[in-house]
Parts: sequence; structure tokens; C-alpha cells
Amino acid sequence: MNLTEHIRQVVEEAPRIPLGSWPTPFMPMDGLRSSLVREQIACPRLWVKREDLTPLGAGGNKIRKLEHVLYKARAEGADVLLNTGEVQSNQVVQTAAAAAHLGIPCELFLGRTDPPLSEDDQETGNILLCRILGARIHLVPPREDRGAAMRARAEELKAEGKKPYIIPRGSSTAEGALGSLRCFFELLEQADANGFVPDGIAVTVGSSGTTAGFLVGVHALALSGGPEIPLYAFDTFGTDYPVQAYDRIMEHAEECWSFLSLPGTCGDRLLRLSCDFVGPGYSRPYPGMIEAVRQVARSEGIILDPNYTGKCMAGLLDTIRKGTFGPSQNIVYLHTGGLPALFAMRRHFA
Repeated sequence: MNLTEHIRQVVEEAPRIPLGSWPTPFMPMDGLRSSLVREQIACPRLWVKREDLTPLGAGGNKIRKLEHVLYKARAEGADVLLNTGEVQSNQVVQTAAAAAHLGIPCELFLGRTDPPLSEDDQETGNILLCRILGARIHLVPPREDRGAAMRARAEELKAEGKKPYIIPRGSSTAEGALGSLRCFFELLEQADANGFVPDGIAVTVGSSGTTAGFLVGVHALALSGGPEIPLYAFDTFGTDYPVQAYDRIMEHAEECWSFLSLPGTCGDRLLRLSCDFVGPGYSRPYPGMIEAVRQVARSEGIILDPNYTGKCMAGLLDTIRKGTFGPSQNIVYLHTGGLPALFAMRRHFA
């Protein structure tokens, strides 16, 4: 059994709570390609994997990770879920949705932005959905340690006889990476059904669990004698995250590699990481992101978000315009969700 077959077997046999409807759609982006060709650009064929169309909350790829993470939480008897993120985090709203679906109380520790993006930022978008979904919200002042506040709350709950379960930021755990690998293999099968092997996959780097899972997938595939598929990863946190993008990707990738009992280490040879499209910082808009969101919306009818997928698309479009790919190649863009955050930035898109 080669590495890829081993990983597939582990992923298929791993226990999880079904939260999604799989596979998610896989679509050509011919309209976007045509808009780039009109710019006299030698554009590859473009495809999108619609992870934004998962069924809970407002959709998004974190549901894949939560299938595995919440199985572990429930197996340990958790009766309260705790999670942290920013006020416009995709992860926390999907956690709130999954908790509501499973009937488990949920408390979220959300970091206020400083300065606030607008008066809408901390009341609309994802944070509004979290409230509607019934999560208890703890708004933590800027620069205060959300993790410490969450751990202190966990101790309070234990003293009350509860069994709290802390979900790591972004569900970026070894178990969570199994959900990302499931997505990776699903993407390959859908590409094969359309007659091609991807010449590149574009992913958004947030907490980096998704990117790490995909890196494990492409590295193992290459070591198994399969095609070498570059992973174009675009960071969205910059210096707003305590661990820089490359380090957190490789840390999670090595954790996943070890969890899967694979020999050696997970190399970075197929990783094409860019930190040039963060803009002024996490959750901060800039013209290139806004234009990327508009171009995809007006050419495809597909809505990206301003914090993650819009910045990833800005990076991919820049890579295409620089002539990185040929017109006969096929590039797949992973749409991980996040649309609600647009409403917190409505003035920037007016």
C-alpha cells in the first residue's frame, strides 16, 4: 500500500459526526477566465470547489474539520463547546451552527478589532449569525488574551459540574486535518471526472489547518509516484497572528503527518506560499481584494468574502496576470466560505 492509499484508508475509517452533504459542487469558472482573456492574459482553465455550500450556518469548509473534532468532543462527554476567533471568524459561526445542530451549548470568545473597522463590524455579519444561532458571546478587548479568558471560563464550568471542551482555533488539529484531506481527495476525484489533473490548487491560509491538510495530500501523492501538484497558498493574517504563515502551516502539516503514521516528514517542496495579499492586516480591506471580489461576482455570480477568500483570489489573479500558468493548464480554487463578513464591510463595497 502506498502513502496515498494509506491516507485514504485512514480518512475513510476515521470516526466522525456527519454534518455535511458531500461532495460539494465542483464548477468551471469560464466567465472569470473570459474576463481575464479580454485583458490579453494567457489564462489557464479555472475551476472552483464550492466549500462555501455546506449546509450548516452560512456554509464553509470548517464543517469538514468539525465532523472529526466534535466526534472527539462528544466521545469525551462534552456538554459545552468553547471556541475563539475574531468577530468575523468563519470558524466560530460554523462551530455555533454545528453546536445548535447537535444540541450542545456553545460559548465563543471573540476578539474586538482595534480600531473597529466600522460601526457595523462588531454587530453584523458572522457575529450576528452566532447570536442568532444561540451561542453565548464573550467580546474580549483588543490585545487581551482570548485563550486565557476561554480557559478561565472552562474552569468555571468544571466547578459547576459541566464538561467543557475547548476547540482549538480554526479546528486546526490532527483530527481536523482529516476533514481537509477528505476534501483534497474529493477534489481530485472531481477533477478526474472532468478529464484533468490539477496543475495547481489555490488555498487560503488562515489558522492554516486546511493548507496543512492539502500539503500533506500533495506531498504524499508525489511520494507515491503520482502527479506533483503545486499548492498556491495565500496568507490572510500577516503579522496579526503570533506564528507566521510558513511556520504554522508546517507545524500543522508535521502534526498531521505524524498522526497518520507516515514515514519521514512532510516536505514543503510543493508549497507556493505568498504573504503579499494580506493588505493592511487581518480583516482589513484594500483595493485589490475589493476588485477581486467584484470581478468574480460579476463574471461568475459567485460571492467571496473580504477576510479570506477575497484576498486569496486577489493573490491568484495576480499570479495568473504574471504569466505563471499556460492556457492549457487547469487551476482549482478552493472557496472556503465566509460571505457574511461582507455585510460588516458594506461601506467599502458601496
